[in-house]
Amino acid sequence: MRHSFTIVEAEHAVWLSRQGDGYALQVGDRTVPVALAAAGADTFRLTVDGEASEVMLAGDGDLIWIHIDGANWAVRYTDPVRRHAGHAGGGADDVAQAPMPGVAIAVHVAAGEDVALGATLMVIESMKLETAIKAWRAGTVAAVHVAAGQTFERGAPLVTLAPEI
Repeated sequence: MRHSFTIVEAEHAVWLSRQGDGYALQVGDRTVPVALAAAGADTFRLTVDGEASEVMLAGDGDLIWIHIDGANWAVRYTDPVRRHAGHAGGGADDVAQAPMPGVAIAVHVAAGEDVALGATLMVIESMKLETAIKAWRAGTVAAVHVAAGQTFERGAPLVTLAPEI
C-alpha cells in the first residue's frame, strides 16, 4: 500500500507491505526490511535493514514524535485521500500540537517572528523527557499558545505558523 510521510518539510512516498514478522518498505527502486517491536513500557526496537535501534514514540493522530539516537523527529503521516484533497487548494497543518501532556520549559519565539526550517520554537518537558519543538518549515509565527512554565494537555496547540500563500 502506498503511504506518504513528511519529515522536515520533505514529503516521502513509500510502499509498505507485510514480509514475515515485519514489513518490506519500498522507497524508489530500493526495498528495505523493517520491523517495530515493543521493548518496554515506552520504548520500541526499530530494525531497518538488519540494524536495530531503541526508539521512543509518541503519537497524536497523524503526527508521530520519534526519539532515536539522541535526536527528535516529527513525522507526519498523510492519509492518501487527504493528501490528494490538499493538493486541490489546501496546505499542510500550520499548528504544532503537544505530542503528550507536559510543561513548556522555554519559549524561543514570539508572534510575528520569522523562523527558519528546523529552528527551535520551544522546549517542552513530559515524563522527565525534554523535547525541542522545531519549525517544520520556514515561515512567520502567527501565535504562541503557551508561555514558559505553563502546562498543557496532549494535542494542545503550542505554536502556529502563518499559512503559506
